[in-house]
Formats: sequence, C-alpha cells, structure tokens
Amino acid sequence: MQNFFFLKADKPMWPASANVFVIKDSEGLILIDVGCGLKKFIRKLYQQFKINNLDIKDIHSIVISHAHPDHMGGISWIFKDLKRFNIEFSDIKIYINKIEKKIAQNINLLNLYFDVPLISKYYNSDSEHNLKKISDINDNFKILCAMSQLPEDCNIQTFDDDDILNFGDYKFKILTTPGHAPGHTSFFELDRHFLLSGDLIGEKGTAWYSPSSGGAIGYLDSLKKIEKLSVSSVYPAHGNKFYNIKERITQIRNKILLKDQKIMEKLEKSPQKLIDLVKLFYNDSLIQIFPGVAIIESHLIKLEKEGKILRNGEKVYKI
Repeated sequence: MQNFFFLKADKPMWPASANVFVIKDSEGLILIDVGCGLKKFIRKLYQQFKINNLDIKDIHSIVISHAHPDHMGGISWIFKDLKRFNIEFSDIKIYINKIEKKIAQNINLLNLYFDVPLISKYYNSDSEHNLKKISDINDNFKILCAMSQLPEDCNIQTFDDDDILNFGDYKFKILTTPGHAPGHTSFFELDRHFLLSGDLIGEKGTAWYSPSSGGAIGYLDSLKKIEKLSVSSVYPAHGNKFYNIKERITQIRNKILLKDQKIMEKLEKSPQKLIDLVKLFYNDSLIQIFPGVAIIESHLIKLEKEGKILRNGEKVYKI
C-alpha cells in the first residue's frame, strides 16, 4: 500500500516491542504505536526507518492504541531525539482514546488496570503460598520494556468510539475494544477494509485480560464488535499480517469460553479458592501471579454475573 509502512518488531512475544505502523502524508509522518522504551528497541525502530527511507524529524503525529509499555514506552526517547532538530514535544500531536489518556499521563494508574491490588490481596493473604508482593508494575517494566509518561502540557487529541480519523490517504474508524486495556483501540480502514487490531486479535495466541481492563466479558464483546466488520486483512500489534480473521476470532473466543467450562467442571467436584483455580491453568509461579489471578478473577466475575457461581469468603461454589 502506498505511503503505509509496516515496521515489524523482531519478536512477536513479550517483552518485545509492538509493531509500529507509519503513514506518510503531505505534512510528514504519522506513527501508530512506538514500541518499548529501552534504547535497544528504539535503535531497532530507527534502523527500520532508515531501511524505508523515513526520517524521524518528519514525525508530526503519534497515535497510541493503548497505554501499555510495549506500545507507547518509546515515546520519551522519540521526544528526546526530536529535540536535536529543535522540535519540541508540544509540536507533536498525540492521538489517544479518551479512556486511555489519564493512564498515559499518570502511569501509576497502570497498577489499577493491571489489577495489582487484586493480585496483592490474594498473594499476601494466603499463608500456604510464598508469593512475592507486587507494589508497582512499572518497576517490573523498567528492565524488560520501560514505560513512558506523557507530559501534562503535551498536545493531546482524544478520540472516542466510532470517531473517524483521517491520516493522509487513509480513513480509520475508531473501535474501542476493551478486555486487555480499558480504552484499547482497534483501527478499521474504511476504504481498504484492513484492521489494525492492536493486542485484541493477534496472528497467534490470546492477549491477557483483567477485570479493570474489561475482563473476559469486555474481551468477548470486543470480538463480537470486530466480527461484524468486513475485514480483508489484519495487521496485529504482534506478529505477521494475516487474513483469516473469522477463524482467529473463533479460536480466541473458544479459548476464553473453555476456561469457563473448566472452572465449572472443577467446581462441580468441590468448592475452590481462586488461587487453586489459577493453578488449574498455569503451572509457572510467576504466571500465576500475573496474569493468572487477573484472568481467572475475570472469569469468576463473568460466571457470577451469569448466575452460575456463588462466592463466600475465599471459596467459590457452583450454583
């Protein structure tokens, strides 16, 4: 496609950067996501700029799909490097979903949307488990994929669900698709019918989800929203471009619903603690801490809402 560049990250899985998309227009360059905030990732991004004959000093706008470190962590490096060309961060327009704006400007809020208080509650109250206390999710990001915070006086343009954004020759419909992040955004190009799916629908696997970010209910609703579109091809935030979106939606939905089924089968035998249900799906102790607790809590919220389970203290019962 003309004036559209797919800068693919070298690895598809965390802690890799997200893929970066660049659109060229009459004013310069628009970036959709920027990747992790570590020098090695920024260096790789600039190498891809060079390969594609792109120049960072031509950047005039940055679009953020959601405020996670692998998508917007590199923004502080870009601001810093643009200063060498006497371009201030206030000269760059930042487009972000209105729901994600407050998180991008106060990254401590990531602790809430990664459900760290929930994790700490279960890990620190259960004497049978030797679980590490998580106090600040950003401390865990610093070594692997550092996060950036937008300055208060940044030139921020917010968008909302169903808004239309025109970038050069491309016209995108905004789709707020929570589950993985409260204001996670997918971008549907109205003329060419391709989708920038963010983390919602990848080439492989399923993104983690947490109660405060939309949970299992939000994720399934988001898949239903995308399923209604006539999508020709998908550019995910991680991995390669693909075409079989209906198949991928079915796979992801089935994987989520299978967790419901397995939880109910376990509860059929006896009441369970949340941590015991987490162990049913995740063997690795670190994965149990995150995202295990948040994912299973999301399912318990869904099942409780559907009238299938009852919670009494630490125990979960099948109704």
